[in-house]
Amino acid sequence: LEALPEIRRRMAAEGIRVPLVADIHFNPKLALGCVPHVEKVRINPGNFVDQKRFAVREYTDTQYAEELARVEQALVPLIAELRRHGRSLRIGVNHGSLSDRVMNRYRDTPLGMVECAMEYLRILARHGFHETIVSMKSSNPLVVIQAYRLLALAMEREGMDYPLHLG
Repeated sequence: LEALPEIRRRMAAEGIRVPLVADIHFNPKLALGCVPHVEKVRINPGNFVDQKRFAVREYTDTQYAEELARVEQALVPLIAELRRHGRSLRIGVNHGSLSDRVMNRYRDTPLGMVECAMEYLRILARHGFHETIVSMKSSNPLVVIQAYRLLALAMEREGMDYPLHLG
């Protein structure tokens, strides 16, 4: 984060106009701090707010909703900062880093990946933020294909049409 202003300055001095994307894990404050210096921020919803503890527990619907409220509380400042600077966001779901909350309800499945993305997309939409792109990643191509198919269906059902990042 401390290096970003200097990176930007040097890029401008050399006439480099390549957009910068910050790929942030585990640290909402870092994501927030880099917004003024980059064109896009990528966050991993599996670890943006949640810490992976590999805890096995059953979440009641109320507990699940409380967890999502905690996620929303952490996302609201990022949404405001992205909007203020005219930046975009990539929700980058990794099959191997789904939150304990998602893992306990949906397991390690393409549906779990989709629900992980949809939780964040619903929050963003609720706050009127749509400058968003979504990516799904897994070392297993069949999981990726199924996750994208399910994501497209889920977004269509909820009237969403975010672009998909294929990597």
